[in-house]
Amino acid sequence: MSQGARKAHQKRSRETRDKLLNALEKLLRKKDFAEIGIAEIASAAGVSPASVYRRFDKKQGFIAVLFDLYLERLKAWVSTPEAQLNLEGCDLRAALHKIAQGGWRQLKQQDHIMRAIFLHGRQHLDLLGKDGDVFEAALLDAMRAIIALYQSDIVRKDHDKAARMLAYYFNNIFLERGLFSKQTSTWTGEIPDADFVREVSEFAFAYLTTAGPQ
Repeated sequence: MSQGARKAHQKRSRETRDKLLNALEKLLRKKDFAEIGIAEIASAAGVSPASVYRRFDKKQGFIAVLFDLYLERLKAWVSTPEAQLNLEGCDLRAALHKIAQGGWRQLKQQDHIMRAIFLHGRQHLDLLGKDGDVFEAALLDAMRAIIALYQSDIVRKDHDKAARMLAYYFNNIFLERGLFSKQTSTWTGEIPDADFVREVSEFAFAYLTTAGPQ
């Protein structure tokens, strides 16, 4: 059970909890988590504020449940044809572009949930448990797999370090633009998403195919 959320024992209680979560998700498409109050969530769900507190210790308890929801959707997306990248006939540059495109699309589909998790969940890491580490490990494994597949094209000698840098780079540059563009710089504001994603993959390609300092 997610920390901060109370266990739903009965069917009716679970249904109410689902209503609250659905209501919060709709609100998150319009405003930030910090701007949403318990009464607003309850009203959008058609229940009383007391119903919220019977299922969540406080509003922060929603973060862990949102994280669970995000992970469920991520796992479901991984099994879709869109996520199953066909790299047959792709060189390293084309493969990196496909990876960047897929990662960006997935992020934009869930950006309203991820924004709440990353802006507010990181202040309460105890609520997220160990699943955050699992997600990061999966991303690193994916980067290692790509480097292993195209190792003959990669100039960087330390492939493990390269995989770690690649995972960090893709993850953070997309989060920066996809989730926090209004809170951070506007340097890339006039660059369309498609062009931005292409350039991100070009940076990754240049890094992998450049020896770097000896």
